[in-house]
Amino acid sequence: GWNLPAVAPGIQISSDLGMPGRLPKNEDAEAGRSGNETSPLIEKPREVSLLHPVQWLRTLSQSYTWKLLAMVACTNHLLKGFVAGGGDEGLIGKPAEFLFGELGVSAGRLQSLKAVAIIPFALKPLVALLSDAFPIADYHKLPYVVIFTVLSFGALMTLGLGLAVSEAAVVTALFLAFLQVASIDVLMAAKSSEEVKKHAKLGPDFMTYTWLGINVGQVLSVLFLGPVVATLGARAPYCCAAPLVLVVLWPALGNFMGERPTAPQGWPMVFQQHKVLCRLTLLIGALALFLVVSTFTMHDIQLLKISAGMAAVVLMSFAIFIRWEIAGPVIFFFLLGLLNLNIDGALFYFCTDDAAEFPAGPHFSPKFYITGLGGATFLGITVGYATGPALFRSWSYRSICHVTILMRVVTQLAMVPLLRRSGFGVPDSVWLLAVMGIDSIVQAWRWIPKQVLAAHLAPKGVEATCLGLHAGTFNMANILSSYCGSFILGYFGVSPRGAPLEAGKFDNLWKVQCMSALLPLLLLFLVPMLVPKKAQTEPLLEEHDDSATHNSLFERFTQR
Repeated sequence: GWNLPAVAPGIQISSDLGMPGRLPKNEDAEAGRSGNETSPLIEKPREVSLLHPVQWLRTLSQSYTWKLLAMVACTNHLLKGFVAGGGDEGLIGKPAEFLFGELGVSAGRLQSLKAVAIIPFALKPLVALLSDAFPIADYHKLPYVVIFTVLSFGALMTLGLGLAVSEAAVVTALFLAFLQVASIDVLMAAKSSEEVKKHAKLGPDFMTYTWLGINVGQVLSVLFLGPVVATLGARAPYCCAAPLVLVVLWPALGNFMGERPTAPQGWPMVFQQHKVLCRLTLLIGALALFLVVSTFTMHDIQLLKISAGMAAVVLMSFAIFIRWEIAGPVIFFFLLGLLNLNIDGALFYFCTDDAAEFPAGPHFSPKFYITGLGGATFLGITVGYATGPALFRSWSYRSICHVTILMRVVTQLAMVPLLRRSGFGVPDSVWLLAVMGIDSIVQAWRWIPKQVLAAHLAPKGVEATCLGLHAGTFNMANILSSYCGSFILGYFGVSPRGAPLEAGKFDNLWKVQCMSALLPLLLLFLVPMLVPKKAQTEPLLEEHDDSATHNSLFERFTQR
């Protein structure tokens, strides 16, 4: 999914399932490539801990080939971590706030435009489905990686060279850049899922290697990005990002995934074999693209109604058509992303408005806003990733969700004194650095188990499509959260735009922050119903592990 903690305060983590006893495939088991791809995993289960880093790295290097680890380094650590900041930040996403700020858009409009730009993360299942149905030169993944990379390179150059200057042009270029990140993420995730399921004991550690590397890339990104934006402007990072996105062509053209050419199946064949998954994929894709058009043609109240309707459609579709072991966690994390209201637009102006615009504000410089706050965020993530596997290895998913929801309520409410300009005498910078660091630790503790859960819940043969759906729905929730947050900001009169004397626009920001912090508490009552009571090292699909629809409500009703 799209979604690690963003650099701006208050942003949620602003990204994304197999087991013994394989039975004959039903209509939702994917015919295609996974059975034809060579595996870089060598079975060698061992207990490892990141608290002993040398042993941990040695065990990983002995269990996985260098091609798999190199592929993860290029596509995840470099592209997703350094270039995209974990998803929608980094060299691509963070300067966009300053570009929109230069255009004088309001706080709600800013986050709505950015939500459109990152909609490719909600299109992940559609990308996976297209690659399944329409291979190019008999390859399902590699040509798509090349095509999206070339488009991204061109889009980043238009941003860096100042050719994209209007709202529509900037959003379009960002859309194409994020399309590469999202597409490569979902196409590579299927291989990672296969490896996690083959060696469940090392699943948390492989995910930790992946996300810890992404975190290192994020840290380097914010350290690099702050000085660049402060000295060269918000467009310079895009010139730096453009050549870096081309690096993923090395593992792609070298076929580090071990993909083998297969005969094309065509749209009718794929749809016939996977009717339910295809319909859900097309539904999510259609909803996401409709949001793009609606953002430029409708007002906030209309967008709120559309967002609520889309959320209801997604939730009901999964509950009815997908087996409950998969649907429950997807619904839970969808609701979690939706209820964490996104209010980054207002927080951006709150932090960066100068004395003429917000006399009582913290007046953070671009360098501190990006590098200082980003460094605190990703330091917290690093601590969370490093300690999470050892702390929560034997915990159930339910216990992890209960604890992290409660802890995040506390960390999010800790923002209120700052927003009310009453930090008890503590400097604004110190208060915010501490809050964001602790909040990021908690988010990281929840993120790794979520990724392991998603990997275990991907039925055999349909890893790419199911992981795409899982990540796409979570990212759709975060996007809808931006629209809901935009409406709530407007309702409370929080509409700064970087204009002189707009201090009054921040008076009710703390109330919106309280809403964002407290709403996830509603999910505590749903955890036992939606989240499995199993540890991260246990398989989850014990029956018909190649089906996404086995014993679903729809299947039970139609087979009576």
